[in-house]
Amino acid sequence: MEINFIDKNKKEEWNEFLIKNKGSFLQSFEWGELQKKVERLEISKAGKKLLQAQIIKEKVPFFSYFYIPYGPVYNQDISLEEKRESFIALTENIAKKEKAVFLRLEPSVFLPETDIFNSKTALRRIQPKKTLILNLEKPEEEILESIHKKTKYNIKLAERKGVKIRVLDDYSNIFFNLLKKTKERQNFISYSEEHYKELFKIKSKDFKVKMFLVEYQNKVIVASIVVFFGDRVTSLHTGSGHEYRALKGPDLLRWEVIAYGKKLGYKVYDFWGIDDEKFPGVSNFKRGFGGQEIEYPLGVDIIFNNAQYQIYKAMRKIKHGF
Repeated sequence: MEINFIDKNKKEEWNEFLIKNKGSFLQSFEWGELQKKVERLEISKAGKKLLQAQIIKEKVPFFSYFYIPYGPVYNQDISLEEKRESFIALTENIAKKEKAVFLRLEPSVFLPETDIFNSKTALRRIQPKKTLILNLEKPEEEILESIHKKTKYNIKLAERKGVKIRVLDDYSNIFFNLLKKTKERQNFISYSEEHYKELFKIKSKDFKVKMFLVEYQNKVIVASIVVFFGDRVTSLHTGSGHEYRALKGPDLLRWEVIAYGKKLGYKVYDFWGIDDEKFPGVSNFKRGFGGQEIEYPLGVDIIFNNAQYQIYKAMRKIKHGF
C-alpha cells in the first residue's frame, strides 16, 4: 500500500477522482480550504488509487479527534478486499498521527467489515443521515409530473402573487438575518456568518456557490445558499420570514433551483436532509417535490484511546444532553 498526503498542487487531480466516484462536496478540495486544519490522504496499490479521504482535525478541551464527513471516497472499480485493505491502511495511519483519541466517520457508503479496531456506532450524525435525491436528467415534464399537486399549486400561487426569484454570485447579509429567524423557529445549529462569507470567496470550475433570493414587493422574504459541485446541486441552508409564509416563496424557490440546475446540465439535485423526528414539516415540504429517499450508513467512532474517549462522551452529554 502506498500512502500519500496531497498538497495544493494536486487540487484538480483530487476533485477529478472525487467527481468520478460520486463523492460529496464535503470531500472537495475547496471545502477543505474552509476548515481550520485538514489533511488529504490517498491510498494506492500497484499504481491504482483505491481511496482518498479529507480528514478534519477537531479540537476539544485537552485532546483532539479526526473527522471524515461523507468519506472515505472509494474507487468504484475496486474489489471488496481492496476496500478493506485500504480502509485498514487509512485508519492505522490516522491512529499514529498526533495521538488522536478517535476517528469519526460518517460514510456515504457502507464501510468494509473488520474486527481489527475498537469501534462504536456514533450517537448522532453531524451530516444528514437521510436525504432526497432528484434525477435532473429526466425531461422537465417528467420532473413536474412527479411533484405533488399541492406543491405545484403553491408554485403557481407564488407566481400569481408576484413573487420573484433573483440569483446572486456574491454573499448578502440578508441571508443570515433571515437564517437567524428560521433557527429560532426550528432550533437547529448553523455555521457562523463568517463561514458563509468565506464560502462565497471560492472561485473554482468544479465548485460554485449561488445565493437564491425570493422577493415580494421589493423585499427579500427568503434566501438560500446553493452549492454546485461535480454533477450535483445541493441546497444548504435557507432562511425565511415566517410572516410571509402564505406567499409560498419557498415552494417557488425550490422549483427555480431545480430548473436552474437542470438548465446548466447538472444531473442530480440533493435536498440536503430530511428528518421526520426533528423537522417533520420541512421533510414533508421537501417530499412534495418527489425524488428518491436515500439513507446513509450510521456514523462510526474508531477508538484509539478508550479512557479519553469516555471523558469526551461524558463532556458531550453534559453540554448537549447526548
